[in-house]
Amino acid sequence: GRVRDGLARRILEALDAPGVDWTELALDVHRWQHAHDPVVRALSPAPATTLDAIPAVPVGLFRDLDVGTVDPAGPHVAFHTSGTTTGRPGVHRMRDTVLYDAGCMRHARPWLPRTSRTVALLADSPVSSLAHMVRGFAPVTGPVTWLVDTDGLHLEGLERVGEPTFLCTTAFALDAWLATDPPALPDGSAILVTGGFKGRRTHLDAGSVVDAAVLRAPVVQEYGMTELSSQLWSRPGEPFEPPHWLRVTAVDPASGVPLGPGEVGQLRFLDLCNLDGTLAIETLDQGVVHPDGRVTLHGRLPDAPARGCSLAVEDLL
Repeated sequence: GRVRDGLARRILEALDAPGVDWTELALDVHRWQHAHDPVVRALSPAPATTLDAIPAVPVGLFRDLDVGTVDPAGPHVAFHTSGTTTGRPGVHRMRDTVLYDAGCMRHARPWLPRTSRTVALLADSPVSSLAHMVRGFAPVTGPVTWLVDTDGLHLEGLERVGEPTFLCTTAFALDAWLATDPPALPDGSAILVTGGFKGRRTHLDAGSVVDAAVLRAPVVQEYGMTELSSQLWSRPGEPFEPPHWLRVTAVDPASGVPLGPGEVGQLRFLDLCNLDGTLAIETLDQGVVHPDGRVTLHGRLPDAPARGCSLAVEDLL
C-alpha cells in the first residue's frame, strides 16, 4: 500500500545518506510492522518507542511461523534458509527485491573485484538469497557459472580458468576445492568466502582454510543470513563491517540486556532494509561489537544448531 511504498522510498534515500540519524525512520517502520505482523505484536504488545525496545525476532521462529508483513498467498519473493540441523527451512518473504538489491550492491561494491567472470561453488537456486546476491554481482564481476547442482560439486569447472575470476564459495566448498591442491587463480582474481565453518559432521579450521585460499587469490569474507536483507564484509583477520543502515548489538544471551563494546554476546541485527520482513533479528551467533560498529564473530552460541549455506554444500559432498 501507500504507507509501505512511502517507507520504502525513505529507506532508499537513507541508504545514500551515511551521516543521517535514521532512528525516527526505523521507529516508523516498526510501527507499521507492528500493525501488520502478529509475530511482532506477540513479542511487544505495544509499539516500541526506542530502538533498543524494538523486539528482535529469534531466527528459529522463521521456521515455525510466517514472520513479516507479506501475505504468503499473494505475490511475493521468498528466500529459504538452507535449513539447520533440525531440517525445516525458515522463509524470508518480501514484496520485491528493490531494497535488498539496492542495499546489497551499495555496501558490496567497494569489496568486489572487477573480474571477467564469476564462478560460484553454489547452486543457482531461486530460493537462495546467496545465489540472488551473486547474480546481482555479475554486472561488476562478470557472468556467473554455477558449479553445484543436484549431482554435487563440479570442481572440474575450475580446471581451465584463464581469465580474472571471482570465485564465490561457501567454506565447505572452498575446503573441497583446496583439497585438490589447485594452482593460483589468474592475476586479478579474488575469492569470496561465505557461510559458517561448523557443519553437522565436520568442523573446519577457518584460519587454515582461509590461509590456504589466500595463496590462490586475495580473499574477502561476507557474513549474511536469509533473514536479513543486508550483509557485512571483511578481509581475513579483520572485523566485519556492517553498512550504516544495519545496527549490530551484542546482548547477554540469558537476559537479553545489551552489552558494552568489546564484550562477547549474542548478536542482534536491526536492518533498515528488512521492510517486508521484520526489522530486528536475534541470531544464534555470538561476537563482539567494537566501538566503531564493526563486528568480530565468535562462532555459534554453545548448543546452537549448525545452519546456513555451508550445510547445503556439506550435504552434497
